[in-house]
Amino acid sequence: MRKLKIYIDESGDFGFTEKSSELYVVSFVFHDISKLLKAKMDFLNEKLKSLNCNGMIHTADLIASRKEYARMKLEDRKSLFLALFYFTLKCDIKTKSIVVDKNYKNNKIQLRQDIISKIKIMLKNNKDYFSKFDNIIIYYDNGQEKLMNILKECFSSFNIKIIEEFNHKEERLFQVADMLCVLEKIANYQKNKVKFNNQEKYFFKSLELLQKIKDINKKSLP
Repeated sequence: MRKLKIYIDESGDFGFTEKSSELYVVSFVFHDISKLLKAKMDFLNEKLKSLNCNGMIHTADLIASRKEYARMKLEDRKSLFLALFYFTLKCDIKTKSIVVDKNYKNNKIQLRQDIISKIKIMLKNNKDYFSKFDNIIIYYDNGQEKLMNILKECFSSFNIKIIEEFNHKEERLFQVADMLCVLEKIANYQKNKVKFNNQEKYFFKSLELLQKIKDINKKSLP
């Protein structure tokens, strides 16, 4: 039996107040478990260990030098980011990110409908890919209830199991989904000529970000 693991993370909220997010992003990482990743995972974990990182990588906090990264040197933070980024490029996985600009929506109902529409289009456009699998396991940790309900609705025709609590060190691909959310937001900023904040500008100054986003997009499903 062929199994597909799907790691999902989101960035944004369903609110429409002044303090609400302008974008709502959902990122997916697809791993056919017949494609072995252990060697690459072990290499990544050793690299992270050498950088004194044993837990989950939170890309947004890493860039902004917040929380556990507040006292970490810039070069070490960049090294963590690049370790996860190049791990993603080397892994035999597929990805997909959907983005909704809430400036063009009036309320939560419209936002929900657009998210559902984009996910269903993804499933339809890749029908042959998903039909190869007998079982689908979705990893969505401590997520938003509204998105969880959307996922259950969109994947209702598949034989799915949803896992909400798991070991992040064993399931590093969830952190790839987190990173993709951040990169998708940054790509949207660049597309719409929105200025980076100081932390983003400082962090990405020497990382040739546009090329990196193009590289990662090669793994995306249509």
